[in-house]
Amino acid sequence: MKKIVQVMLFVCLTVFGMQVAFANSDKVTIPEGADIVSVKRLALAAPLYTPTKDAPTKEELLASMYEASNVARSYVLSYDMVAADIQKNTGVDIKSLDRRQAAKIYKENVAADADAYVVLTVANNSRIVFFFDVYRSGTNELLYTYQIVANRSQKANTETYKALSEQFYKNFERSANEQAKK
Repeated sequence: MKKIVQVMLFVCLTVFGMQVAFANSDKVTIPEGADIVSVKRLALAAPLYTPTKDAPTKEELLASMYEASNVARSYVLSYDMVAADIQKNTGVDIKSLDRRQAAKIYKENVAADADAYVVLTVANNSRIVFFFDVYRSGTNELLYTYQIVANRSQKANTETYKALSEQFYKNFERSANEQAKK
């Protein structure tokens, strides 16, 4: 009987230890006074990303971010949707502009489509690190930041990028629900 209890204890510790070992490290920051409950439509901005060798392209990153939005309850607009709407309304094709000009025009016009927009910054160091910054459309006020660090075993591919993006959407929803309860 004592041996069975010892084996069960060992199995439990091993299982719980594996769950902790494989969990991605993340951090949420909500500035004082920021209202994320009112965000119902979220737009994806062009990411700050330089692909490394064998890593997905910027377009593949945007596609995986949009595909991951299926787990979100809020409505998510892709970068292409917002860019097409900006071109329709202003006649400016932001996809053909350089990054800085495109970002300026995007920020000026995204309020017509969404309550807030997300800017992703990707750091490809020894581990993949995603920084998601959510800004209020129109005022460009920082509403929410989320940082997630991939495990060492995760490779720079669309599956990993999609999984990290899904974690962002889930945590954003969780944070909004917690803020609504206050």
